[in-house]
Amino acid sequence: MQLLMRLTAVYLLAGGAVVALFRDNPVVLIAEIARALPQSIGFFLHLAWWVVPAFVGMFLLAPKRDLLGRLPRAFLAVILCTAFFLVFTMLKTTMPFIWPFWADPMFAALDRVLHLGADPWVWTHGFAERISIATADRIYMAAWLVPAMYLPVLLILFDGDQTRINRFIWLYAFAWIGLGNLLALAFLSAGPVYFDRLFDPDLFTALPPALDAAGITDSAIGRTQTKLWRAFQSSAQEAGSGISAFPSVHVGMVTVFALYLFERHRLMVIPGIALVATFQFLSVYLGWHYAVDGYASILLVVALWIAMRKRPVSANIPEKSR
Repeated sequence: MQLLMRLTAVYLLAGGAVVALFRDNPVVLIAEIARALPQSIGFFLHLAWWVVPAFVGMFLLAPKRDLLGRLPRAFLAVILCTAFFLVFTMLKTTMPFIWPFWADPMFAALDRVLHLGADPWVWTHGFAERISIATADRIYMAAWLVPAMYLPVLLILFDGDQTRINRFIWLYAFAWIGLGNLLALAFLSAGPVYFDRLFDPDLFTALPPALDAAGITDSAIGRTQTKLWRAFQSSAQEAGSGISAFPSVHVGMVTVFALYLFERHRLMVIPGIALVATFQFLSVYLGWHYAVDGYASILLVVALWIAMRKRPVSANIPEKSR
């Protein structure tokens, strides 16, 4: 718990300093996000309805005494993770104020080099007739959101191994900050769905019709893509807003989930790989990401996990004995 508290405190201070440095009025920015919170919470609850029955099921199966003893720390973790995510949103919307999107042409070219001269999205849309956009939306948005945002809460509630909890809190922080802020800023890119609006309008000319034909444009995901673009154009601030493609936080966090499942039981390696492959595929199919966005996230998260497993993280902040 101390680790999460200190990471969040440092992130709040560092993120606040960056926002204050590069935004004209950070107080107004925070106020805009606060005003948008009710709508964002409603959207969150709409996507996360499944959490309640899942929690009830786990509560019935897990030792009740342990769970009840962990509830106060889990409640505090909810608050910390919410603050963490709001800082992430502020930083993500601030990145184009630091410098403009520039890396998309490089990643589009790299995608073609790695995929035999073809755009990966073209390959994925070869399966369009077999994919339900409603199912893709539930997987990519609803199923991902809660564990991605609140992984430390789930760890505190349902895992009694403090070393493993700390390791995965570090991986959680790396996925959001290392991938989603630091590398995203260094290689600022918007993704294929926005390429024609920022760069060459002819390079991805076939993508919008493909998204239309697959039903993506008129889906909840398509509406989210439009909403994010409008927020970017107007510099509006909402919880969860901001555009960046490389590297993929979606795929990075799913890789963290898969590694956690593997640590809990070796037989979970196959479902874990399937989970990562599904999100990698959907991130390209839905137009959000270049394929290399996900490849980089997978490699970096796995590399950090291997390093931490080989050498227990001395930087872990020890918890007080309970």
